[in-house]
Amino acid sequence: MEQEVDVSAPTALIGLTVFTVERVHRSKLIALVSAEVEIEGIAVIVHGIQAIRESLNIRIEMPKFRDGNGTWRSAVTLPDEIIAPLSAAVLEALVEHGVAKRGFA
Repeated sequence: MEQEVDVSAPTALIGLTVFTVERVHRSKLIALVSAEVEIEGIAVIVHGIQAIRESLNIRIEMPKFRDGNGTWRSAVTLPDEIIAPLSAAVLEALVEHGVAKRGFA
């Protein structure tokens, strides 16, 4: 069930582990995912990563919340160097859990 990915950055080693994949059947939202992001030995667990179906594709979004005005805001902001491999790990976990299928290369 765990999906681990190590990514080497110029100054840090980053570990990614997908812990849970929870199927959801709400409109376009197909799953909620929890994952650990470890940077230089410091781990942060991100709950509520969203897998959203768009036509034949799946989009991965970080958790969101509504601010005081009701506008959706990102609850977690990560750099692209982390978002890209985290999204790949989440997609791989979705395939392993039968929530998604691999696309054509």
